[in-house]
Amino acid sequence: MTFRKVDITRRLALGLTMAAVAATSWSCTEQTTASGGERVYVANQSSASVSVIDAASGEVIHTVDVTALGFDMNSRPHHTAADPDGEHWYVSLIGGGNVLRFNSDFELVSQAPFETPGLLSFDPAANLLYVGRSMMAVNPPQRIGAIDPADMSIEELDVFFARPHALMVDAEGNRVFSASLVENSIAVVDGESGDPELAAVDGPPHTLVQFALSPDRAHLVATTQLTGKLLVFDAASPDLTLVAEVDVGTQPWHPVFAPDGAHVYFGAKDDDAIIEVETAGWTVSRRLAGEGIVEPHGAAVTADGRYLFVSNRNLKGTYTPMAEVENNADVGTVVKIDLETFEVVKIIEVGAYPAGISMGPAG
Repeated sequence: MTFRKVDITRRLALGLTMAAVAATSWSCTEQTTASGGERVYVANQSSASVSVIDAASGEVIHTVDVTALGFDMNSRPHHTAADPDGEHWYVSLIGGGNVLRFNSDFELVSQAPFETPGLLSFDPAANLLYVGRSMMAVNPPQRIGAIDPADMSIEELDVFFARPHALMVDAEGNRVFSASLVENSIAVVDGESGDPELAAVDGPPHTLVQFALSPDRAHLVATTQLTGKLLVFDAASPDLTLVAEVDVGTQPWHPVFAPDGAHVYFGAKDDDAIIEVETAGWTVSRRLAGEGIVEPHGAAVTADGRYLFVSNRNLKGTYTPMAEVENNADVGTVVKIDLETFEVVKIIEVGAYPAGISMGPAG
């Protein structure tokens, strides 16, 4: 597959900053245009910014610099989420100790203070935004947060284990899943009472990174940092019965289901690869490596199931940006993958250390 540079010479001639250059991309000459109306929100952890990408074109349409909002370079934006109608979206700031709420015009409208916030998951049925703790937090409170977007008030809910990180909402079931980084425990939190039920996970220490819930709500999957597995749980069973274990690679990160539930996708961070698991038999069906895929982190799929977006940290700097920079690691990427061919159709340059991403309607 042949890639070409897009408009980079003119941009450099205008003397734009790296933030503007990072809005350029590598583009496949055979790229197929997806249906419009969706945005990808990318938290750039080391550059204190959020890149907003138009899913159809694969172009960065806006970059939010959180230092311009009163936060410092150590604010570390980590994860994003969007309202179902796209009118508002959110980003967690690990170092900034807040969850920020923006409108669709990229204006900061409110914020909620929360110690070392990490992953976010929006519950459209209850109209609540749930927030966990960052993996970087050594000894955070043993609680997750439930934020009311109307006024950004927050209620903290006990999970009774150390370092709650993985987080996923089951809106139809009115429950929230949270998992510990240091013990094989999952809390199933009742959305009405706030009470947790704890489920133990068999095996050696896994370090559960993140969950995804299948569209039919039958299965909850979790990636594991230490054991390199995709764990598959019966989401309907009270004790979350483990029904499958899939060996997938080194340090699998954030998973996402295809809308039809036939596959689940995620990056194997230390393998520089993107993995597809077929859910009919819970087997690895395809793997993808190549240009732009360096330490993949977050994943999101378009509503029509055609395209997968994956953020790549590039902290080791093996991806070479289009413009000459002092340190390649100052530029991360998001790759846009055609799920029919399982090929990268666009490499989008963003800020340093792109981490969690989400997708939502344009609003």
